[in-house]
Amino acid sequence: MMLMGVLCWAPEMATSRGENSHCGGGNSCGRNCGRWPRLPSGPRIGRSFLPWPIESYITGVHIFDQPQPWLFPLFPWSAFAFAGLAVGFFLFSDFAKRKEALAFAALGGAGILASALSVFFDSSSIHLYAVYDYWHSNPDFFLMRCGILLIILFLVYAWCRWGFAQKGFSPIIQLGKTSLLVYWVHIEFVYGRCSILPKGQCSALKATAGLITIFLAMVMLSLLRTNWKKWKVRALR
Repeated sequence: MMLMGVLCWAPEMATSRGENSHCGGGNSCGRNCGRWPRLPSGPRIGRSFLPWPIESYITGVHIFDQPQPWLFPLFPWSAFAFAGLAVGFFLFSDFAKRKEALAFAALGGAGILASALSVFFDSSSIHLYAVYDYWHSNPDFFLMRCGILLIILFLVYAWCRWGFAQKGFSPIIQLGKTSLLVYWVHIEFVYGRCSILPKGQCSALKATAGLITIFLAMVMLSLLRTNWKKWKVRALR
């Protein structure tokens, strides 16, 4: 989130510097007006010299010889945040405001394309890393997950605009009302000490059952959060 803030702040700072200068930001200007701020240059420090908690965020390997599934390195996890930022900018663009349905359909199509490219690159003999780990740290898997998220985003939009959400209760809309609470609690049930999901490798049936359990539990939690005061008043009566 801090990196996204820097990304959004840097162009504004560069623009404001260019507007406040009188030289026009030409190449002959020695003050770097109207351009992106320059970072100070210096000797490069190898990652091995960093404290291991920081190194783990950068490499995701720590002291091991290959990526570990239970580590959360800066890459690729930060890439999800930037992908969401890009989608958010697109949805707030003038085009998306004028053609809302078309914009969401385009995102769904981009998700299908991203998923197809992930499968294509995975079957290719060209690999970027010496250790090929599709399910944990490979860009192809990141591409697949982004594609699935874009498809889900379009389906949720279609459900909320044209589906049964317009006629009655919608679990998706209900979860959106308490999204922060649901996000925090579900992390504990998925990754934390209160995890109820199967450990290690499991069948598709068990994984689906775990997903449905988490979904229903979070819907109940959301309903409890939004209706607690009403239920309390009724109980007192």
